[in-house]
Amino acid sequence: MPFSVTAHRRSVLLGLAAAGCATAGHAPAVDWSHVRGLADGYVAARKVSGMSVAIRHGDASPDYLNFGAQAFDGPVADEHTIWRIFSMTKPVTGVAALLLVEDGKIALDQPVGEILPAFAKLDVLQDGVRRPATKPMLVRHLLTHTAGLGYHITTENALAPLYAEAGIRPGDPTPSKEGERDPPESLAAFGDRLATLPLFAEPGATYAYSVSLDLAGLVIERASGMPFAQFLQRRIFDPAGMTDTGFFVPQAKRARFAMNYGVGRDGLRALERDGVSAWNDPPKLPSGGGGLVSTAADYLRFNQMLMDGGVVGGRRVMRAATARLAHTNLLPPGVGAWDGGDFGAGMGISTVQTARAGQEPPGAYGWAGAAGTIMWNDPANRLSVVMMTQYMPSRAYPVWDELRTAVYRDLAAR
Repeated sequence: MPFSVTAHRRSVLLGLAAAGCATAGHAPAVDWSHVRGLADGYVAARKVSGMSVAIRHGDASPDYLNFGAQAFDGPVADEHTIWRIFSMTKPVTGVAALLLVEDGKIALDQPVGEILPAFAKLDVLQDGVRRPATKPMLVRHLLTHTAGLGYHITTENALAPLYAEAGIRPGDPTPSKEGERDPPESLAAFGDRLATLPLFAEPGATYAYSVSLDLAGLVIERASGMPFAQFLQRRIFDPAGMTDTGFFVPQAKRARFAMNYGVGRDGLRALERDGVSAWNDPPKLPSGGGGLVSTAADYLRFNQMLMDGGVVGGRRVMRAATARLAHTNLLPPGVGAWDGGDFGAGMGISTVQTARAGQEPPGAYGWAGAAGTIMWNDPANRLSVVMMTQYMPSRAYPVWDELRTAVYRDLAAR
């Protein structure tokens, strides 16, 4: 998917062998046979323990296609299984920022330094030398990865080792390595520490996948006057009916929490011990770039809200204009994302140049996660798709491309 795979693969570092399938209680308007065959094959081959695909086409009720289990020898996976969605957190954070734009509390082209004073004066690292930046970092830049920030998980610019050494690795639950600082213990501390590091380019000059949506979480916290996680709960999750989405898994829900697997030469290995997880408790630093867990049913409601002009389940979450803005190209003039593509509020947008034949058309938008999850909306076909599974690294399998091909083959055959 031009809006997720190329950029995301460069930047991000998973028992039943037989598959089971369940759909919503109605005859589907589309026979998702290719989707079922794909997911069934992944589970039968033990490439993943389970997979859940949620699809809504037109005005029909959603179809939930569920396969395998939450863990090998574990409970059956379904649309209410809870998965780590990693970078699929970014569109949620982007939409949250636009709610504050809707409220008039921030503006897209407002300097971040007006909200976070530590970012009023910034340096750029050029040829190994720090010099003062000549342009301010804007809110728009945070939502589109054009702020000049980096990521500890990429090798695209010289900031990666600086971030790793400084403990700037939001959303990463792995222990600190020798010689690295422990991560900041709050969003405020994260912002203060990040502000001491240089940018790799002038704000607004170029696209580079980064921690910018994590910093947007701090902007949301300061501008709203409430903790970031609380803002998401009140303004998005509660009104949208996303009852199982958040930054941790409460004790009462842990029986529905899927295991995450690492893909190696000898097959899959569990990345956590049963009952022991970084998501068991509320995080000190809620990561707006990669910290959420969710379900296929919940995230499909988020997709539907964007598709249906800010309304889901009969409740308005945001104005229709704000929902459209989320998947409008927000990049600075003259800047393209991956391969010249467009970018909205934490999510990529297909263009004529980046769309692929037999997959999504121009105007489709979405994003993916480091543990194999993916979501997209296709306004031209009135189509919303969410796929949840759990394996790392995401590049281990070509499931994103295969899923899109399967979905559009089934759509064409209806």
